[in-house]
Amino acid sequence: MSKESKSFVGGASILALAGLIGKVIGMFYRVWLTGLITTEGMALYGYPYSVYSFLLVVSSAGLPTAISKMVSEQLVSGNTVGANAILRKTRRILLCTGAACTLIMGVLAKPIAAQMGDAASAPGFVALAPSIFFVCLLSSYRGYFQGMQNMTPTAISQLIETVGKVAFGYYFVHEFSSYGLVWGAVGAIVGVTLAELLAMLFIMVRFGLHKATLPKRGDAGNQAIPDFYMRLFGIAIPVTIGASMMPIVNLVDAALVVNRLSKIGYAVEEARNAYGVLTSMVNTMVNMPAVVTLSFSMSLVPAISMAIAAKNRRALQRTVATGLKLALMFGSAAAVGMGLLSKQILTLLYSSQSAQSLELGGKMLSVMSVGILFLSLVQTTTGMLQGLGKPGYPVKTLAVGVVFKIALNAVLIGIPSVNVLGAAYATVVCYGIAAIGNVFMVIKLSKTKIALGDGLVRPVLTAAGMAAVVWAFVRFAGNRFSNTIVTGGGVAIGVLTYVILALVLRALNENDWQMIPGGRKILKLLHRKGGASA
Repeated sequence: MSKESKSFVGGASILALAGLIGKVIGMFYRVWLTGLITTEGMALYGYPYSVYSFLLVVSSAGLPTAISKMVSEQLVSGNTVGANAILRKTRRILLCTGAACTLIMGVLAKPIAAQMGDAASAPGFVALAPSIFFVCLLSSYRGYFQGMQNMTPTAISQLIETVGKVAFGYYFVHEFSSYGLVWGAVGAIVGVTLAELLAMLFIMVRFGLHKATLPKRGDAGNQAIPDFYMRLFGIAIPVTIGASMMPIVNLVDAALVVNRLSKIGYAVEEARNAYGVLTSMVNTMVNMPAVVTLSFSMSLVPAISMAIAAKNRRALQRTVATGLKLALMFGSAAAVGMGLLSKQILTLLYSSQSAQSLELGGKMLSVMSVGILFLSLVQTTTGMLQGLGKPGYPVKTLAVGVVFKIALNAVLIGIPSVNVLGAAYATVVCYGIAAIGNVFMVIKLSKTKIALGDGLVRPVLTAAGMAAVVWAFVRFAGNRFSNTIVTGGGVAIGVLTYVILALVLRALNENDWQMIPGGRKILKLLHRKGGASA
């Protein structure tokens, strides 16, 4: 196995582990928060968060990726001085964009909230605005460490964000909720702002310690300033637009769901509740598995960049093939489990919510589960295309997908029999368009040949077999046992079935096992048992 492939999977595993821990903690926090301030309060929390996420992407998403790519290129030749120079130059830009976006969100809080259809959410915009500045500075250091293929500082800072958000949020929600629903949501938002400040301070200290021990080799280079910034923004701008997919999707929902539901006769409280179900219950579940494929994407950029810089075509194609297969296998398994157990999962986690909200959430999650597979492929291939030097291509597929999303939102939500489910259908279409276009271009650019049986048929059969077993179990156990037993049993049986079928059908070949963390030990065991694919 190549050094680049090892680095990719090792880095991905660190980020995935931190991300999963953070997502699990965050999920239970959101469950608790929803129980305390209700889905209506979560809508008041969600409006500022959707705008915040979009502004965060605009201000900081592309530059860390550009930093990562350019730093990794410097380090191929051992130029540590040049790598540090890149960080210094880009950090100034992030400080300026972060400050500008913080001002925009804070000063325009009232008109933005009114445009969303719910003026009561304005205080949340003000409370969340400083987070943009903190995250911009934080992301510059994350890009630097990722370019070094050192994912640990990023992982730790992510955990600090999550734990801080929960700890601070728990305290301030209790302190503020006595003043009403709006201020309960503001308390949760204050927790986010303080958590980002804490994570920023950690990574700055971590960089200071790193810099003190870093050997100074090479030089800052004599590239002309205009050429440097043209290359920097040539990478960063397309990546920024590409990374804005999920925030734009969420922003479209924030802007249209309540407004369109109001047009077909929903009261403000009803529309707010429906939007709260979508953001606090459904999107929380959909985003859980996405953290794994997002970690793939973040690690693929420097791994593929290094393979190209070293002119190692074989390492490039192995990394691409394995990345696509892992995204397909993980995404399909998560989609099957989430789709078949949608209502059971939400009922288990959000038992304090009304039967109507749980029924609506179950329907939306069942639809959105298909999008989990597409989202897994989109996130993974976006990282690949950035590493392949084509960061602009995901922008094109995104643009097409978002156009369809906006049109379908406007039409479907306005149909009384479809209502808020239209947002879920539109999101699946958006992700599907982007996924198909990205996969096609990755294969074309890398000239990777995907074997039909090994790369597609076996993973699909594995997921299909899992779906059949979980469906049969739910049909049998649904009316015989409690929801807790049905949900836990369905998840356990689904995972066990998937693992067994993956081994029996040999969905992972020997090279795949070698690239998975801990896979070599599993491979040795399988060889002894006679169950590994050659």
